[in-house]
Amino acid sequence: MTKRRFFLLFPLFPLCALTFLCWGPFFAPVWSEEPGPLEQQEAMAAEYLFRLARMSGDEPEERERLYLGLTEDCPGTEAAQEAHWALSNLYLDGFDDPKEDKAREILEQFLKRYPSSQWVDHVESRLAWLRSEH
Repeated sequence: MTKRRFFLLFPLFPLCALTFLCWGPFFAPVWSEEPGPLEQQEAMAAEYLFRLARMSGDEPEERERLYLGLTEDCPGTEAAQEAHWALSNLYLDGFDDPKEDKAREILEQFLKRYPSSQWVDHVESRLAWLRSEH
């Protein structure tokens, strides 16, 4: 009886996939350019941090993607400020070829977004080091 049900439903699988491919984009969430309220940003930041905590250390591209998402989707959070710093560390130490230009860009973005942050001195020191070394 189970085999019969499977064979009866089997022809529907391609139809379901086709329906999703055609109509799926209309049901996708709409992301605005503006970040949401701080409570929403905090919840999203917690999700990003959870994903980052579950990753292994040998996935720098995925880690970069998550950190960048955190900085863009949750800019009002403390986690976003920390993600800028973590990204600079990743760019300098996480890839086979260090990406000093990207590290410099993310740190300059930090200074523009968070000029009164407690981390400004550390960011400026690292930027000065990057400029003097390279």
